[in-house]
Amino acid sequence: MFKKIFTITSILLLIACGGGSTAEPTVVNIGSLGAEMKYDVEEFTVKAGSKVTIVMKNNTPSDFMGAMLHNVVIFKDESAAPMIIELAEGNGGEPYSDGRILAMTALADKQEETSVEFTAPSKPGRYLYVCTYIAHAGSMRGYMIVE
Repeated sequence: MFKKIFTITSILLLIACGGGSTAEPTVVNIGSLGAEMKYDVEEFTVKAGSKVTIVMKNNTPSDFMGAMLHNVVIFKDESAAPMIIELAEGNGGEPYSDGRILAMTALADKQEETSVEFTAPSKPGRYLYVCTYIAHAGSMRGYMIVE
């Protein structure tokens, strides 16, 4: 009888603790639509407090004439976006470190990939993400939905 109770209790503890393994991050792949200033993913959903990895691929063809850099910057508060974007555009598209940014990838050149790992907010909601390269934020934008 004791052996049966011990086995059931052990199984319930493993289930409650997630089996003792650390949670793998949710991987979200976001790319540019070729040479367009648009993301191929304009909305994705993650669980509150979960680990998230954003992998951003600049799909601009390498023979595209001119500069075409891309990144992903996720804001804690959408109202901060205009000022942070303006400052980034004045800095060659690279955002300055700012406590109102939840996560950001580095700028990626044509056919390059960059990534960032972070913890999703514990507060459910919609979190704006944009590309801060010069003049891209108007059309390269989307929302991370936290549930």
